[in-house]
Amino acid sequence: MSELIPFTTWSQERIRLGMKICTSRHKRYSKDPRVTCIVRLPWWIIVNYLYEPEGARDPKELQAVIDGIYGRHVPDEEMFYVHWGDFKGEKA
Repeated sequence: MSELIPFTTWSQERIRLGMKICTSRHKRYSKDPRVTCIVRLPWWIIVNYLYEPEGARDPKELQAVIDGIYGRHVPDEEMFYVHWGDFKGEKA
């Protein structure tokens, strides 16, 4: 059985609307069949340049979402694995 990436309610809604085509995690989910590509990037690139594919309307919204998930301010230099794919398939 594959290991599917879990998503918050916020992310699930953005996926349903077709707004979210990538997701950033500290862990690589290479066995999730929905994932087509994984790249490792610092948070500053993600928040400033990938906020739309992440499903946010602007960088401030994405920063607020990630800070809420981690319960702290995520700094620019923190590294993440960005998973690209079609997450509309199986629910996680």
